[in-house]
Amino acid sequence: MRNRYHTLLLLCATAALVLAGCDQSSQQASPENANRYIITQSSSAGDAATGSFSDANVVNVPDTVDYYMQGYTVDKDYTWTVNGSSDLPTSASSDQTYEWQSRGGEFITVVYGPGDPIATTAGMSASTNSIQVDASNDDINAETIDVSAAVTDSISGQIGRFGAFSTLTNLAASSGIAEFLGQEGPSFTLFAPSTAAFAADIDGDDEVEQAGAIGGTPTQAVDDDEDTDSSVRAQLLKYHAIQGDSLTASDLPVTRETVLGPEVTVNGDKVSQANIPATNGVIHKLNEPLFPPTALVDFTDRTLADTSVTDTDSLTVDGSYFPEAGGYIVLHEGSAGGPVVGSSEYVEGRGVSNDVQVYLNKDYSGESAVTLVAMPHEETTGDETLDFPGNDTPYTLSGSPVTDQVEITVESTGSN
Repeated sequence: MRNRYHTLLLLCATAALVLAGCDQSSQQASPENANRYIITQSSSAGDAATGSFSDANVVNVPDTVDYYMQGYTVDKDYTWTVNGSSDLPTSASSDQTYEWQSRGGEFITVVYGPGDPIATTAGMSASTNSIQVDASNDDINAETIDVSAAVTDSISGQIGRFGAFSTLTNLAASSGIAEFLGQEGPSFTLFAPSTAAFAADIDGDDEVEQAGAIGGTPTQAVDDDEDTDSSVRAQLLKYHAIQGDSLTASDLPVTRETVLGPEVTVNGDKVSQANIPATNGVIHKLNEPLFPPTALVDFTDRTLADTSVTDTDSLTVDGSYFPEAGGYIVLHEGSAGGPVVGSSEYVEGRGVSNDVQVYLNKDYSGESAVTLVAMPHEETTGDETLDFPGNDTPYTLSGSPVTDQVEITVESTGSN
Protein backbone atom coordinates (compact mmCIF):
# COMPACT_ATOMS: atom_id res chain seq x y z
CA MET A 1 0.00 0.00 0.00
CA ARG A 2 2.94 2.33 0.51
CA ASN A 3 3.24 2.98 -3.23
CA ARG A 4 -0.19 4.61 -3.17
CA TYR A 5 1.07 7.42 -0.99
CA HIS A 6 4.49 8.13 -2.52
CA THR A 7 3.24 10.98 -4.70
CA LEU A 8 1.59 12.66 -1.73
CA LEU A 9 4.66 12.26 0.41
CA LEU A 10 7.01 13.51 -2.30
CA LEU A 11 5.01 16.72 -2.50
CA CYS A 12 5.45 17.20 1.22
CA ALA A 13 9.18 16.37 0.93
CA THR A 14 9.56 19.22 -1.56
CA ALA A 15 8.04 21.57 1.00
CA ALA A 16 10.51 20.25 3.58
CA LEU A 17 13.48 21.06 1.32
CA VAL A 18 12.33 24.64 1.02
CA LEU A 19 11.74 25.01 4.72
CA ALA A 20 14.91 23.33 5.98
CA GLY A 21 16.95 26.52 5.91
CA CYS A 22 14.43 28.60 7.87
CA ASP A 23 14.99 29.89 11.39
CA GLN A 24 13.05 27.23 13.30
CA SER A 25 12.90 29.31 16.47
CA SER A 26 10.53 31.72 14.75
CA GLN A 27 8.27 29.07 13.20
CA GLN A 28 4.80 28.30 14.47
CA ALA A 29 3.11 24.92 14.41
CA SER A 30 0.35 26.06 12.13
CA PRO A 31 -0.53 25.51 8.46
CA GLU A 32 0.26 29.16 7.65
CA ASN A 33 3.98 28.67 8.37
CA ALA A 34 6.44 25.80 8.39
CA ASN A 35 4.27 22.98 9.60
CA ARG A 36 1.63 21.43 7.41
CA TYR A 37 -0.98 18.78 7.42
CA ILE A 38 -3.10 17.26 4.72
CA ILE A 39 -6.40 15.43 4.81
CA THR A 40 -7.30 13.88 1.49
CA GLN A 41 -8.67 10.74 -0.11
CA SER A 42 -7.90 8.51 -3.05
CA SER A 43 -11.01 9.39 -5.07
CA SER A 44 -13.75 11.98 -5.18
CA ALA A 45 -16.30 9.47 -3.89
CA GLY A 46 -15.32 10.09 -0.30
CA ASP A 47 -16.40 12.89 1.96
CA ALA A 48 -13.23 13.71 3.89
CA ALA A 49 -12.49 17.42 3.58
CA THR A 50 -9.30 19.47 3.71
CA GLY A 51 -9.60 21.75 6.71
CA SER A 52 -7.47 23.46 9.31
CA PHE A 53 -6.15 22.55 12.74
CA SER A 54 -9.03 24.31 14.42
CA ASP A 55 -11.87 23.34 12.09
CA ALA A 56 -13.82 20.08 12.07
CA ASN A 57 -13.09 17.58 9.32
CA VAL A 58 -15.93 15.10 8.88
CA VAL A 59 -15.86 11.78 7.07
CA ASN A 60 -19.14 10.10 6.23
CA VAL A 61 -19.30 6.59 7.65
CA PRO A 62 -18.82 4.13 6.21
CA ASP A 63 -16.52 5.83 3.75
CA THR A 64 -16.12 4.38 0.28
CA VAL A 65 -12.45 5.26 -0.19
CA ASP A 66 -9.18 5.50 1.72
CA TYR A 67 -8.49 8.82 3.38
CA TYR A 68 -5.36 10.13 5.01
CA MET A 69 -4.51 12.34 7.94
CA GLN A 70 -1.01 13.68 7.42
CA GLY A 71 0.99 16.03 9.63
CA TYR A 72 4.41 17.59 9.10
CA THR A 73 6.82 19.50 11.29
CA VAL A 74 10.38 20.66 10.58
CA ASP A 75 11.66 19.78 14.06
CA LYS A 76 12.26 16.15 15.02
CA ASP A 77 12.10 17.07 18.69
CA TYR A 78 8.31 17.27 18.39
CA THR A 79 6.34 14.33 19.76
CA TRP A 80 3.63 12.77 17.62
CA THR A 81 0.61 10.99 19.07
CA VAL A 82 -2.24 9.29 17.25
CA ASN A 83 -5.48 9.04 19.21
CA GLY A 84 -3.52 9.66 22.38
CA SER A 85 -0.95 6.97 21.72
CA SER A 86 2.71 7.56 20.96
CA ASP A 87 3.23 3.92 20.03
CA LEU A 88 4.18 4.52 16.40
CA PRO A 89 4.39 3.69 13.52
CA THR A 90 1.25 1.50 13.82
CA SER A 91 -2.07 2.29 15.43
CA ALA A 92 -4.93 -0.09 16.08
CA SER A 93 -7.42 2.60 15.11
CA SER A 94 -6.32 2.76 11.49
CA ASP A 95 -5.31 0.53 8.63
CA GLN A 96 -1.73 1.85 8.66
CA THR A 97 0.33 4.63 10.22
CA TYR A 98 3.61 5.91 8.80
CA GLU A 99 6.30 8.03 10.39
CA TRP A 100 8.77 9.35 7.83
CA GLN A 101 11.76 11.64 8.34
CA SER A 102 13.33 13.88 5.70
CA ARG A 103 15.81 16.81 5.75
CA GLY A 104 15.38 17.67 9.39
CA GLY A 105 11.58 17.39 9.23
CA GLU A 106 9.16 14.69 10.15
CA PHE A 107 5.93 13.42 8.62
CA ILE A 108 3.20 11.27 10.07
CA THR A 109 0.47 9.77 7.93
CA VAL A 110 -2.54 7.84 9.21
CA VAL A 111 -4.42 5.86 6.56
CA TYR A 112 -8.06 4.91 7.07
CA GLY A 113 -9.77 2.54 4.65
CA PRO A 114 -13.43 1.79 3.79
CA GLY A 115 -13.43 -1.18 6.16
CA ASP A 116 -11.85 0.68 9.05
CA PRO A 117 -14.40 0.66 11.88
CA ILE A 118 -14.24 4.20 13.15
CA ALA A 119 -17.99 4.22 13.82
CA THR A 120 -19.48 0.75 13.63
CA THR A 121 -21.50 0.37 16.81
CA ALA A 122 -25.20 -0.45 16.63
CA GLY A 123 -26.02 3.13 17.52
CA MET A 124 -23.67 4.40 14.82
CA SER A 125 -22.42 7.15 17.14
CA ALA A 126 -19.73 9.47 15.83
CA SER A 127 -16.11 9.16 16.85
CA THR A 128 -13.05 11.37 16.42
CA ASN A 129 -9.53 10.49 15.32
CA SER A 130 -6.64 12.80 16.17
CA ILE A 131 -3.01 13.43 15.31
CA GLN A 132 -1.26 15.70 17.80
CA VAL A 133 2.18 17.28 17.61
CA ASP A 134 3.84 18.82 20.68
CA ALA A 135 7.24 19.62 22.16
CA SER A 136 8.30 20.32 25.72
CA ASN A 137 11.03 22.83 24.78
CA ASP A 138 9.00 25.51 23.03
CA ASP A 139 6.27 27.98 23.79
CA ILE A 140 3.94 26.68 21.10
CA ASN A 141 0.71 25.01 22.18
CA ALA A 142 0.16 21.45 21.05
CA GLU A 143 -1.49 21.30 17.63
CA THR A 144 -4.15 18.72 16.86
CA ILE A 145 -5.61 17.47 13.60
CA ASP A 146 -9.08 16.08 14.27
CA VAL A 147 -11.22 14.08 11.89
CA SER A 148 -14.70 13.22 13.07
CA ALA A 149 -16.57 10.24 11.69
CA ALA A 150 -20.33 10.53 11.46
CA VAL A 151 -23.31 8.98 9.73
CA THR A 152 -24.81 11.82 7.68
CA ASP A 153 -26.74 10.16 4.83
CA SER A 154 -30.13 8.48 4.64
CA ILE A 155 -30.46 5.02 3.09
CA SER A 156 -30.97 6.61 -0.34
CA GLY A 157 -27.86 8.73 0.11
CA GLN A 158 -25.73 5.84 1.31
CA ILE A 159 -26.52 3.49 -1.58
CA GLY A 160 -25.77 6.34 -3.98
CA ARG A 161 -22.23 6.64 -2.56
CA PHE A 162 -21.32 3.01 -3.26
CA GLY A 163 -20.40 1.94 -6.77
CA ALA A 164 -21.49 -1.58 -5.88
CA PHE A 165 -25.08 -0.30 -5.68
CA SER A 166 -25.16 1.57 -9.02
CA THR A 167 -28.00 -0.52 -10.50
CA LEU A 168 -30.05 -0.31 -7.32
CA THR A 169 -29.46 3.45 -7.13
CA ASN A 170 -30.73 3.98 -10.69
CA LEU A 171 -33.77 1.76 -10.19
CA ALA A 172 -34.64 3.44 -6.89
CA ALA A 173 -34.30 6.96 -8.30
CA SER A 174 -36.41 6.29 -11.39
CA SER A 175 -39.19 4.55 -9.46
CA GLY A 176 -39.62 6.99 -6.59
CA ILE A 177 -38.32 4.48 -4.06
CA ALA A 178 -35.23 6.63 -3.41
CA GLU A 179 -37.46 9.42 -2.16
CA PHE A 180 -39.38 6.95 0.00
CA LEU A 181 -36.19 5.53 1.54
CA GLY A 182 -34.86 9.04 2.11
CA GLN A 183 -37.53 9.86 4.70
CA GLU A 184 -36.04 10.66 8.08
CA GLY A 185 -39.10 9.86 10.19
CA PRO A 186 -39.47 6.10 9.71
CA SER A 187 -36.79 3.51 10.37
CA PHE A 188 -35.95 1.15 7.51
CA THR A 189 -33.96 -1.98 6.82
CA LEU A 190 -32.94 -2.28 3.17
CA PHE A 191 -31.70 -5.58 1.79
CA ALA A 192 -29.74 -4.13 -1.10
CA PRO A 193 -28.67 -6.28 -4.07
CA SER A 194 -25.32 -5.28 -5.50
CA THR A 195 -24.92 -4.55 -9.19
CA ALA A 196 -23.22 -7.92 -9.52
CA ALA A 197 -26.26 -9.52 -7.87
CA PHE A 198 -28.57 -7.90 -10.40
CA ALA A 199 -26.09 -8.86 -13.17
CA ALA A 200 -27.07 -5.61 -14.90
CA ASP A 201 -25.44 -3.47 -17.56
CA ILE A 202 -25.68 0.33 -17.38
CA ASP A 203 -25.39 2.36 -20.57
CA GLY A 204 -23.90 5.80 -20.95
CA ASP A 205 -27.16 7.51 -20.00
CA ASP A 206 -27.29 5.71 -16.67
CA GLU A 207 -30.35 3.79 -17.80
CA VAL A 208 -30.54 0.12 -16.98
CA GLU A 209 -30.36 -1.96 -20.15
CA GLN A 210 -30.80 -5.39 -18.63
CA ALA A 211 -30.90 -7.07 -15.26
CA GLY A 212 -29.86 -10.63 -15.90
CA ALA A 213 -30.58 -12.14 -12.50
CA ILE A 214 -34.21 -11.04 -12.64
CA GLY A 215 -34.69 -11.68 -16.34
CA GLY A 216 -34.79 -8.11 -17.61
CA THR A 217 -35.25 -4.51 -16.60
CA PRO A 218 -38.41 -4.12 -14.52
CA THR A 219 -40.72 -1.58 -16.12
CA GLN A 220 -41.48 1.89 -14.79
CA ALA A 221 -44.73 2.15 -16.78
CA VAL A 222 -47.33 4.24 -14.94
CA ASP A 223 -50.11 6.51 -16.15
CA ASP A 224 -50.48 10.11 -15.03
CA ASP A 225 -53.23 9.17 -12.58
CA GLU A 226 -51.11 6.43 -10.95
CA ASP A 227 -48.54 6.71 -8.19
CA THR A 228 -44.94 6.50 -9.38
CA ASP A 229 -44.24 3.73 -6.90
CA SER A 230 -47.04 1.50 -8.26
CA SER A 231 -44.85 0.19 -11.09
CA VAL A 232 -43.34 -3.27 -11.36
CA ARG A 233 -39.94 -1.67 -10.75
CA ALA A 234 -41.02 0.05 -7.56
CA GLN A 235 -42.90 -2.96 -6.22
CA LEU A 236 -39.91 -5.25 -6.74
CA LEU A 237 -37.78 -2.82 -4.72
CA LYS A 238 -40.45 -2.55 -2.01
CA TYR A 239 -39.99 -6.27 -1.43
CA HIS A 240 -36.40 -5.51 -0.40
CA ALA A 241 -37.39 -2.99 2.28
CA ILE A 242 -38.76 -3.35 5.81
CA GLN A 243 -40.27 -0.34 7.54
CA GLY A 244 -40.30 0.17 11.29
CA ASP A 245 -37.19 -1.86 12.16
CA SER A 246 -33.43 -1.38 11.84
CA LEU A 247 -32.31 -4.99 11.79
CA THR A 248 -28.63 -5.78 12.27
CA ALA A 249 -26.67 -8.89 11.33
CA SER A 250 -27.29 -10.30 14.80
CA ASP A 251 -31.02 -10.43 13.99
CA LEU A 252 -30.50 -12.76 11.01
CA PRO A 253 -32.07 -15.03 9.95
CA VAL A 254 -35.19 -12.93 10.02
CA THR A 255 -38.71 -13.05 8.61
CA ARG A 256 -40.55 -9.75 8.35
CA GLU A 257 -43.37 -8.13 6.42
CA THR A 258 -42.01 -6.01 3.58
CA VAL A 259 -43.11 -2.60 2.35
CA LEU A 260 -44.69 -4.44 -0.60
CA GLY A 261 -46.76 -6.55 1.79
CA PRO A 262 -45.65 -10.20 1.64
CA GLU A 263 -43.13 -11.44 4.19
CA VAL A 264 -39.51 -12.00 3.26
CA THR A 265 -37.00 -14.31 4.92
CA VAL A 266 -33.32 -13.35 4.83
CA ASN A 267 -30.47 -15.38 6.28
CA GLY A 268 -26.82 -14.51 6.68
CA ASP A 269 -25.78 -16.51 3.61
CA LYS A 270 -27.42 -13.93 1.35
CA VAL A 271 -25.59 -11.00 2.96
CA SER A 272 -22.13 -10.10 1.68
CA GLN A 273 -21.77 -6.90 3.75
CA ALA A 274 -23.87 -6.22 6.82
CA ASN A 275 -24.75 -3.23 8.99
CA ILE A 276 -24.07 -0.37 6.59
CA PRO A 277 -25.37 2.53 8.68
CA ALA A 278 -27.72 5.30 7.59
CA THR A 279 -29.42 8.11 9.45
CA ASN A 280 -32.81 6.44 9.03
CA GLY A 281 -31.92 2.76 9.23
CA VAL A 282 -29.47 0.13 8.10
CA ILE A 283 -28.45 -1.49 4.80
CA HIS A 284 -27.36 -5.06 4.16
CA LYS A 285 -25.63 -5.76 0.86
CA LEU A 286 -27.00 -8.89 -0.83
CA ASN A 287 -25.28 -11.29 -3.18
CA GLU A 288 -28.61 -12.09 -4.87
CA PRO A 289 -31.91 -10.22 -5.34
CA LEU A 290 -35.08 -11.16 -3.48
CA PHE A 291 -38.06 -12.50 -5.44
CA PRO A 292 -41.63 -11.70 -4.37
CA PRO A 293 -44.04 -14.63 -4.05
CA THR A 294 -46.71 -12.89 -6.16
CA ALA A 295 -46.92 -11.52 -9.70
CA LEU A 296 -46.79 -7.85 -10.72
CA VAL A 297 -47.99 -6.09 -13.87
CA ASP A 298 -47.70 -2.75 -15.72
CA PHE A 299 -50.30 -1.86 -18.36
CA THR A 300 -50.66 1.72 -19.61
CA ASP A 301 -53.39 3.76 -21.33
CA ARG A 302 -53.13 4.08 -25.10
CA THR A 303 -54.83 5.08 -28.32
CA LEU A 304 -55.12 2.36 -30.95
CA ALA A 305 -56.44 2.22 -34.48
CA ASP A 306 -59.71 0.33 -34.91
CA THR A 307 -57.84 -2.06 -37.22
CA SER A 308 -55.64 -3.25 -34.33
CA VAL A 309 -58.30 -4.16 -31.76
CA THR A 310 -60.13 -6.95 -33.52
CA ASP A 311 -60.46 -10.53 -32.30
CA THR A 312 -57.45 -11.46 -34.46
CA ASP A 313 -55.15 -8.89 -32.86
CA SER A 314 -53.06 -8.72 -29.68
CA LEU A 315 -52.30 -5.98 -27.17
CA THR A 316 -48.89 -5.44 -25.62
CA VAL A 317 -48.75 -5.37 -21.82
CA ASP A 318 -45.78 -3.16 -20.85
CA GLY A 319 -44.22 -5.29 -18.15
CA SER A 320 -44.67 -8.09 -15.68
CA TYR A 321 -42.99 -10.13 -13.02
CA PHE A 322 -43.91 -13.75 -12.26
CA PRO A 323 -42.67 -15.95 -9.39
CA GLU A 324 -41.43 -19.49 -9.91
CA ALA A 325 -44.71 -21.00 -11.09
CA GLY A 326 -45.12 -18.52 -13.93
CA GLY A 327 -48.53 -17.96 -15.43
CA TYR A 328 -50.60 -15.86 -17.80
CA ILE A 329 -51.77 -12.28 -18.23
CA VAL A 330 -55.52 -12.27 -18.63
CA LEU A 331 -57.57 -9.27 -19.82
CA HIS A 332 -60.89 -8.61 -18.13
CA GLU A 333 -63.39 -6.14 -19.56
CA GLY A 334 -64.64 -3.27 -17.42
CA SER A 335 -63.33 -4.40 -14.04
CA ALA A 336 -61.40 -7.15 -12.28
CA GLY A 337 -64.60 -9.20 -12.12
CA GLY A 338 -65.55 -8.60 -15.74
CA PRO A 339 -65.58 -11.15 -18.55
CA VAL A 340 -62.31 -12.48 -19.94
CA VAL A 341 -61.60 -10.91 -23.34
CA GLY A 342 -58.02 -11.97 -23.91
CA SER A 343 -55.05 -13.92 -22.55
CA SER A 344 -51.36 -14.45 -23.14
CA GLU A 345 -49.46 -17.63 -23.72
CA TYR A 346 -47.67 -19.13 -20.73
CA VAL A 347 -45.11 -16.71 -19.20
CA GLU A 348 -42.17 -18.35 -17.49
CA GLY A 349 -41.12 -17.53 -13.94
CA ARG A 350 -39.14 -16.59 -11.99
CA GLY A 351 -38.38 -13.12 -13.27
CA VAL A 352 -39.33 -10.08 -15.31
CA SER A 353 -41.06 -10.40 -18.68
CA ASN A 354 -41.71 -7.23 -20.64
CA ASP A 355 -43.86 -6.53 -23.74
CA VAL A 356 -46.08 -9.55 -23.20
CA GLN A 357 -48.53 -10.15 -26.06
CA VAL A 358 -52.12 -10.72 -24.95
CA TYR A 359 -54.42 -12.07 -27.65
CA LEU A 360 -57.93 -10.62 -27.90
CA ASN A 361 -60.97 -12.83 -28.31
CA LYS A 362 -63.38 -9.90 -28.74
CA ASP A 363 -63.65 -7.31 -31.53
CA TYR A 364 -63.47 -3.69 -30.32
CA SER A 365 -63.13 -2.06 -33.73
CA GLY A 366 -66.60 -0.55 -33.47
CA GLU A 367 -66.02 0.99 -30.04
CA SER A 368 -64.69 4.46 -29.23
CA ALA A 369 -63.20 3.48 -25.88
CA VAL A 370 -62.91 0.43 -23.68
CA THR A 371 -61.70 -0.24 -20.13
CA LEU A 372 -59.51 -3.31 -19.75
CA VAL A 373 -57.88 -4.82 -16.67
CA ALA A 374 -54.64 -6.82 -16.94
CA MET A 375 -54.55 -9.56 -14.32
CA PRO A 376 -51.75 -12.13 -13.84
CA HIS A 377 -53.01 -15.69 -13.28
CA GLU A 378 -50.96 -18.49 -11.74
CA GLU A 379 -50.08 -21.70 -13.56
CA THR A 380 -51.17 -24.36 -11.06
CA THR A 381 -51.44 -27.61 -13.05
CA GLY A 382 -48.11 -27.57 -14.88
CA ASP A 383 -49.63 -28.03 -18.34
CA GLU A 384 -48.80 -24.44 -19.43
CA THR A 385 -52.35 -24.02 -20.73
CA LEU A 386 -54.67 -21.45 -19.18
CA ASP A 387 -57.42 -23.07 -17.14
CA PHE A 388 -59.77 -20.25 -16.17
CA PRO A 389 -62.43 -20.30 -14.91
CA GLY A 390 -60.80 -23.21 -13.19
CA ASN A 391 -57.51 -23.95 -11.45
CA ASP A 392 -55.37 -21.08 -12.77
CA THR A 393 -56.61 -18.39 -10.42
CA PRO A 394 -55.38 -14.78 -10.14
CA TYR A 395 -52.26 -13.87 -8.19
CA THR A 396 -53.12 -11.77 -5.15
CA LEU A 397 -51.46 -9.03 -3.10
CA SER A 398 -52.78 -8.04 0.33
CA GLY A 399 -55.88 -10.19 -0.28
CA SER A 400 -56.87 -8.70 -3.65
CA PRO A 401 -56.06 -9.74 -7.22
CA VAL A 402 -52.99 -8.11 -8.76
CA THR A 403 -54.27 -5.82 -11.53
CA ASP A 404 -53.55 -2.77 -13.65
CA GLN A 405 -56.46 -1.01 -15.35
CA VAL A 406 -56.15 0.92 -18.60
CA GLU A 407 -58.30 3.00 -20.88
CA ILE A 408 -58.05 2.12 -24.57
CA THR A 409 -59.13 4.88 -26.95
CA VAL A 410 -60.15 3.40 -30.29
CA GLU A 411 -59.44 5.66 -33.24
CA SER A 412 -61.45 5.23 -36.42
CA THR A 413 -59.48 4.76 -39.61
CA GLY A 414 -62.53 4.54 -41.87
CA SER A 415 -61.58 0.98 -42.77
CA ASN A 416 -64.56 -0.64 -41.08
